[in-house]
Amino acid sequence: MNATRQITTLRTAAVIGSTIIGVGILSFPRYMAATGGSSAPFVAFSGIVISIACFWLLASLCRRFPRESLFVFSRRLIGKPLSFVFAVLILLIFVLLTGLTARQFGDVATTVLFKKTPIEATVFLMLLICQLSSRRDVIKFTYIHFFYLPLIIGPILFITLISMRNMDLLNLQPVLVMPSAAFWRGAVEASFLFQSSFIIVLLVPFMQKPKQAVRAGVLAIAVAGIIYLLIVVAAIGLFGSEETKLLIYPTLESARSAAVGEGFLERLDAIFIVLWVISVFTTLYSTYYLAACLLQQVFAFRDQRISSTLILPFTFVMAAFPANVFETYTWSLALGAASMILLSVYLFLLWSMYLIRRPRKRGAA
Repeated sequence: MNATRQITTLRTAAVIGSTIIGVGILSFPRYMAATGGSSAPFVAFSGIVISIACFWLLASLCRRFPRESLFVFSRRLIGKPLSFVFAVLILLIFVLLTGLTARQFGDVATTVLFKKTPIEATVFLMLLICQLSSRRDVIKFTYIHFFYLPLIIGPILFITLISMRNMDLLNLQPVLVMPSAAFWRGAVEASFLFQSSFIIVLLVPFMQKPKQAVRAGVLAIAVAGIIYLLIVVAAIGLFGSEETKLLIYPTLESARSAAVGEGFLERLDAIFIVLWVISVFTTLYSTYYLAACLLQQVFAFRDQRISSTLILPFTFVMAAFPANVFETYTWSLALGAASMILLSVYLFLLWSMYLIRRPRKRGAA
């Protein structure tokens, strides 16, 4: 076996899953309730389906070039100049995404955990940890995700299921409504949380079985999607759609309502917020690592260690721009829409050129 192909299908799924489950957990039910009301779980489910379809297009293309990353084989498909332009734009997208995610983390951390700590200090320390971690190679990168994933999924799933014992099923009715413009807007916004599955483009060249990239990603998105779906059901079932719209962090309030036994475990929200910090790190780590690898390929650095240092100030400055938590989320939604359009156009061009050139190669053979 090739020594570089050390990443198993399960570890690939772990990277994608731990990347998707991140900062959006706390506020996700509020956005789903704002667009779907009591049918918020159905809105979230629609977003998951959209995400799986988009990932299938991306991973299916990447597995056709198992020895190269997306930004290498795209040069042959659409040409070096156009490929360079898209690489730079995607680099900017993930630098901005990393900065805004770090800012969301800082907003929550200074509100819930470190009330007397400047938000700049909290954000910078998290970004610095990501920068130092990004100096590792891709194999060690996957091991870190594989280690943390059980610590994220297990306890979060347990706390969510415990909180669901107190929900009122009437709050979830009607479950289905006629899809409207707001409904589909919410579904598309839900799919933004899964865009970080783009990390698959770095993993395929190192997978033991690159043809299973689609299976790994779909499994990861399905597991993460179930967790997001249960979080929405728990919040809507506990508070109702109208009250959920007024809560900044509905998931945290759901965790506060969870308890085990009579006075045995009553502050599960404290455990939940610790797990949330871990999940934010894995998400930030992936987007930061992807941005560092993109910069390394754009400027042809020997590895991503230099580029991981270069993007640190840019991500920090980006995190400092929003004035408050609401402006941060507004910018995040705008960035999500822009990245979806950019990646859709990019994939359309790549697939078009691949389908056009494939018959020629067969005919020449």
